[in-house]
Amino acid sequence: MTFDRRNEIFSKEALSIDDVKELMGVSYDSAQKLIQTIRRRHDRLNIQGKVHVQDYIEYFHLPPERYYQPIAAPKDKAESNSHAV
Repeated sequence: MTFDRRNEIFSKEALSIDDVKELMGVSYDSAQKLIQTIRRRHDRLNIQGKVHVQDYIEYFHLPPERYYQPIAAPKDKAESNSHAV
């Protein structure tokens, strides 16, 4: 799996069974069981067959920056104009 594909998957609000299947390299049934296991501990969505990205990250105790890059805050307009000549 490429870093771009991983970013694409984690850019969504929720992971589907197919997303987990692709991320973990497991069968559909195994991905479904994993989602059920995660949802027993963390379940922000309460939607069958889906798990919130944050629930996935918390379940595995993963550093979020490993899976997606935080969006940088836009620079202050005054700061940007101070460099203009």
